[in-house]
Amino acid sequence: MNKSVSPPKPHVLAEAEPFIPYVREEDFAPSLRGVLAPYKKRMGFLPNALKLYAHRPEIAETLWKLNSNIMRDPSSTLDQFLKRKLAAVACAINGCAYCTAHSCSMLKTARGSDFEGWGVGEEELQGLITGDLPPKDAFERACFDYVRAASEDPTAVPAAILDALKAHLSPPQVMELACLVGFWKFYNTVHDSLHIPVERQLLQDTGYVDL
Repeated sequence: MNKSVSPPKPHVLAEAEPFIPYVREEDFAPSLRGVLAPYKKRMGFLPNALKLYAHRPEIAETLWKLNSNIMRDPSSTLDQFLKRKLAAVACAINGCAYCTAHSCSMLKTARGSDFEGWGVGEEELQGLITGDLPPKDAFERACFDYVRAASEDPTAVPAAILDALKAHLSPPQVMELACLVGFWKFYNTVHDSLHIPVERQLLQDTGYVDL
């Protein structure tokens, strides 16, 4: 990627309408309540994507649990902050404005706020997305190189990158990393193909996909 850094593009702060109606929160299936509450607490609002997934509660419940299992389960073998950064990179490479906006907004949110936040500054975030920010060590470099290569073309991940994974990550960590790439490729495809509207308060963060 290694493109020149420029600020996110300005957007007219008007949220679009979905092409199929959202499910009202009060109409969500009872089976989704237990999974929905942690989402809202973490995000601070009910994302538009969830209001569409709710049309198929059996699928939604599975996907939302999978998201949590990959990104923040107590059994995780990879650091949660690292995975949040890797997810932002994957979403930007995949060109998904919706998921990139969510990921970048979460990274920029201050630590210790009422919602999930990591306190990443604007310059650091842009460097992360463009690839200009050096990884802190060989472990992180192996992770970022794999996520970039696998997101760009999963059929052409260089042997050298796989060798680096083998050298620096355990087998459980390798599989967790690969599932992160695959999960966000799936989510990005669904959200992009349905043109899910980015929430108004996050529209300014959609420009990261064009850096």
